[in-house]
Amino acid sequence: MSSETPDWSKSLDQEISVRGTAQNAKAGPLLMIGAEDAILIRGMDQWDAEVIGKEVVVEAFVRRVPGFPKASPAGKRTMQGSATGRDIWVLELTDYKILQ
Repeated sequence: MSSETPDWSKSLDQEISVRGTAQNAKAGPLLMIGAEDAILIRGMDQWDAEVIGKEVVVEAFVRRVPGFPKASPAGKRTMQGSATGRDIWVLELTDYKILQ
């Protein structure tokens, strides 16, 4: 996958396969697509301890959902792009595989 942020609008409501690194956050499980790009995974509470930090391929539907209230982030890490207004893009998990 390139270092550019994907254009999620082109895959809205479609099942895709995307590669990244599994991480957990207060908001839930994330897929780190790049050093500064994360997208929220819906369909599980969190990544299992043995998956965190590993590269995974996620099969998921791209969804646009109401976002979280606006906040001032402490660091540079941000959730990937706003869809419109406060809507955010999420991946609705169908399956994932750990890469070795």
